[in-house]
Amino acid sequence: MIKLVAVDMDGTFLRDDRTYDKARFLDLFKRMQQNHIHFVAASGSQYQRLRHEFTEVADNMDFISQNGAIVHQGDQLKEIMPLSDQQVHGVIATISHLFAEQDVSQEVVSGLNGTYVNADMDPEALKIVKYYYRPVISVHSLAQLVGQKVNDQFTKIAVNFTEGVDFQHARTVLKAQLPDFLSSENSGFNTELIGLKEATKRSGIQALQTLYNIADDEVMTFGDNENDLSMLTMTPHSYAMKNAAAGIQQQAGNVTQFDNNHDGVLAAMAEAL
Repeated sequence: MIKLVAVDMDGTFLRDDRTYDKARFLDLFKRMQQNHIHFVAASGSQYQRLRHEFTEVADNMDFISQNGAIVHQGDQLKEIMPLSDQQVHGVIATISHLFAEQDVSQEVVSGLNGTYVNADMDPEALKIVKYYYRPVISVHSLAQLVGQKVNDQFTKIAVNFTEGVDFQHARTVLKAQLPDFLSSENSGFNTELIGLKEATKRSGIQALQTLYNIADDEVMTFGDNENDLSMLTMTPHSYAMKNAAAGIQQQAGNVTQFDNNHDGVLAAMAEAL
């Protein structure tokens, strides 16, 4: 029996135009509540953005944000796996050393309370960042960002490579230079998310499993990218999206009948529930 459903957002639950069939979802959500099934949004982006996507039911669901570094039960913080200032500065210095300025379109440091960008970020790039994160705060230098001064705990660094850069080569080079306690995962759109190796969507789900006393085979998961693999390989009730790459589909228990633009998650949920 399924007791928890966790969904990735971009490329999975959301259509490419960043919408979803809200009426259909709210009907399914009501059925899930009646059957004591927990619904979880599990994403690389920020908690504040995820709450905004589910305004009507946000206090009655769970959130795994920052690729698993932060877990909320409704509006209650349940777990955070923060990075130190020194760890953040080390990653920023590594990116600066490895790549030319024109090869990187966005550098973002995310925390519990906000997301930080360099004040000289290109305005068009900043517009994109403001969709995935909120609030977005400009600072003089990410390389000198201090958690105590901004009253925040940092959890992830996102680096987005410009179009035309060999993304697979760039991410391979980056991964090779990170210390062992950090991991870097592709979250789509030429973006790598860097954080503590132990902070994954799987670890976020584990925190909720402990809270609700739920076994692995009582969990259903949906995803489309590398940063979803930790939760796609944890349960036989995992679904890679029809639009996911073949390598992702091969590691999941199932593949959705429809892609994200045709409500593949909602269709699979309706059939299962």
